[in-house]
Amino acid sequence: LIAGALAERVRFKAYCIFIALWGLLVYNPLCHWVWAEDGFLFNMGARGAIDFAGGTVVHISSGYSGLIAAIYLGARRGYPTLTTRPNNLVMTLMGAGLLWVGWFGFNAGSAISCGLDTARALTATQTAAASGALMWMIIEGLHHGKATALGFASGILAGLVAVTPAAGVVQPGGALVLGAVASWVCYGAILLKNRLGYDDSLDAFGVHGVGGTVGAILLTFFIRKSWMDEAAVAAGGSWGVISQLWVQLAAVGIAIAYAVGLTLILLFVVDKIFGLRADRHSEMAGLDDSYH
Repeated sequence: LIAGALAERVRFKAYCIFIALWGLLVYNPLCHWVWAEDGFLFNMGARGAIDFAGGTVVHISSGYSGLIAAIYLGARRGYPTLTTRPNNLVMTLMGAGLLWVGWFGFNAGSAISCGLDTARALTATQTAAASGALMWMIIEGLHHGKATALGFASGILAGLVAVTPAAGVVQPGGALVLGAVASWVCYGAILLKNRLGYDDSLDAFGVHGVGGTVGAILLTFFIRKSWMDEAAVAAGGSWGVISQLWVQLAAVGIAIAYAVGLTLILLFVVDKIFGLRADRHSEMAGLDDSYH
């Protein structure tokens, strides 16, 4: 996901070093905090921070890191006037379809079983993706007078990202709302990017960072009653939506602060030692040609 934010202007060797360090020092600690039995976010409150399949660990951390990396590295030369537009929407939609199906494994597979929890996660994933795609088309229709294939794919992705932390705890109706709200908020984030002028090539922050944040926080209001009842019993009868909301907000805030801080340090160190930015000739020729 971070690679998408830096596309078309980062040196391959330096990126490989950066992303290896990022995985070790940013992603792995977040995994432990959220999913390990002795992780402090796992044990926060009665039931811990909810992140069923990686909304906080994967999408928020990489989305905000991608934003910092894109700002640190600077825009592509000639951006936005010389930016290459998407040129093969058939391939884009094929990729979106493969991603949609693959996400069933990403979310439902996170149940680490084959049972009711798996079926719930799969159903929520399907519902949110469809809802996100439909909402994006409606927004584009209202804003531009027509829907686009690229927007359809973006809406699918926004819905998938938003339901990732929530897939194991929300009902289909909640997934429907999460997908729709995520599309609306992510669409606004991309419009804001165009106004602010930073160059996040594939909208890693606008879709993944923002969508993950929406899902991780709003899932609190759509948790299945049975899950909340179990949480209340674990907390001695005092656990509820507001308590879980504070846990979710704390987890999201910690993930953002940690990812942003460490990413900035890693970018600075790798840049000073190896140099992150591709030279002008390589960038203008296209990195597919000059590096790959």
